[in-house]
Amino acid sequence: MAEQKNWAFPAEMRPRPEDWRFDLDRALDAVVLLRAEIPDDAFTASILGTERAGNGIVIGESGLVLTIGYLVTEASVIWLTTNKGTVAGGTVLGYDQASGFGLVQPLGKLGVKPIERGSAASIRVGENVVVAGHGGRAHALRATVFAKREFAG
Repeated sequence: MAEQKNWAFPAEMRPRPEDWRFDLDRALDAVVLLRAEIPDDAFTASILGTERAGNGIVIGESGLVLTIGYLVTEASVIWLTTNKGTVAGGTVLGYDQASGFGLVQPLGKLGVKPIERGSAASIRVGENVVVAGHGGRAHALRATVFAKREFAG
């Protein structure tokens, strides 16, 4: 898998901890890097590739990770990496065709507290939100909700 270069959003675009009603750094620590290897002869290999990388978020005390399903479809190997550099293998628990989400169970301790879940119903158009990827504040973006619509993915 190709190595990714160091990158970061400009500081003025990142969320600041004092602007939120929750512990920003704890929430960002729940985001993990997910890397998956898919066999060359897998059905989705020619379409989605044999090396996939993206993000997941720890949602359970056992380390359960929610991710986008295409990352883990037909995966033979999964690696999860935390912001503190802890790496653990993972196994797919399930993939939901309707939502497109996948669940991955780490095969070791990640040492990450799960994110506190809320509800999209409580967010209003015009409110600020955080769009986050693995890597803490440097990979988080302060954004504003401009519309809410039914999911049609």
